[in-house]
Amino acid sequence: MQNGAANYLLKPIDMNKINQALLRVTEKIAWKQKTEEIREYWKIGKRKIVRYFWTRVLLEPGVQKQGLEEEIKQQGIEEEIQEKYCVVILHFASDKMNFGKEKEQESIYKFAMENILAEAFTEKIRMENVICWEENKGTYLGILSEFSERETKERAAQVRNIFEKYFPDVLQIGYISPSVPFYEAGLEKEKIMEYDKTHIYDEGEIKEFMALLREKEASGHILDEDYILQCLNKGSRLSIMEYLQKTLQHVKQTMHSVEGFRNFQVELTQLVSKYLHDKKENMNSVIRDPIYLQLDMNAVKSEFSMVQWMTWLMNKVFDLTQEERKEKTEKRITDQVIDYIREHYTEDINRNTLSERFHFSPEYIGKMFRKDTGTSLNDYINSLRVEKAKHLLENTNTKVIDIALEVGFDTLPYFSSVFKKYTGVSPAEFRKKE
Repeated sequence: MQNGAANYLLKPIDMNKINQALLRVTEKIAWKQKTEEIREYWKIGKRKIVRYFWTRVLLEPGVQKQGLEEEIKQQGIEEEIQEKYCVVILHFASDKMNFGKEKEQESIYKFAMENILAEAFTEKIRMENVICWEENKGTYLGILSEFSERETKERAAQVRNIFEKYFPDVLQIGYISPSVPFYEAGLEKEKIMEYDKTHIYDEGEIKEFMALLREKEASGHILDEDYILQCLNKGSRLSIMEYLQKTLQHVKQTMHSVEGFRNFQVELTQLVSKYLHDKKENMNSVIRDPIYLQLDMNAVKSEFSMVQWMTWLMNKVFDLTQEERKEKTEKRITDQVIDYIREHYTEDINRNTLSERFHFSPEYIGKMFRKDTGTSLNDYINSLRVEKAKHLLENTNTKVIDIALEVGFDTLPYFSSVFKKYTGVSPAEFRKKE
């Protein structure tokens, strides 16, 4: 056009008309681009307005229904707000939210989390439906789910799997509210936050809030009084600690509350007090100990603190009743040794074999047996064998050598020697005499 080439190929052209047409085209393109920019700007602005609206709903729950409805109309966001939502709130440990040294990197991770939630719980990936805030030394993400309770629960399971894979150990607990009108979303959030303040979670699960409330109402007595007192009376330190730790785990998993930990603590303290009273021991010597006072004060703060408290308490109780329990334990073991000897007297039995059987040193077994029975192990075993031999000599025609072997003696000479020691006569003389 600049070189006039068009004049050779075409009819003469009116350049003014061409320039005007080109101008109109460029103006149209520019206007279209400007319109797109305005439309995009409005979308961004609208999303900001919607996010501000949900921030007010969740973080300023005192706003009334009428005020919210008027705000929706004034801001022109009627199409962005549906009638009902499920409120999903995720609680993250703030100390585990530091994904990197750079603040920018942490912001990227938070953006990724918000995007995951928006994609899972809204149809058009509405980032404006996700609100983040700090409270109770924790970080919270709230999302207004556009789906039914059932579908929200299913999607929550998928979200949990994603967090476990890409953000392990960050999520402590998540709550799913019932489906409620948009103007009640703030009230549901407040109920959840009130519950969260007094409950302890770290499993990273996302649970139905109403189910948690039902579990709380159904909880009753925590500890098995009969079993605990039985363990205390038997001196079963290992058994009682295993039981208490399992019960504490159950309390944490089902009640998830400071109240649950406190009830556990109160019940155990009452049982210990009752036990010590029956043993005529003073509970004050326990509860006035400075170490106990410190552990008792911090016990409900965490599972670890509760374990520290109950371990110290149970060790103290066992120490207070150790002497009495030691005497009973020794007597009980002596009875078991006697029962074992009477069942196995025909075998090779001595202090060493009994030591292996009852897990005490040979010296201790011998000393304990003499203390409880007034006789030595060897004397008891030999006298029992002699009594059994006397019965066989009196009532059977079995040869003396066979009787000796049957009652546990290795040789006839040794049998005859021991038999004469306890009866004053040899086995043959005893049989003739009888």
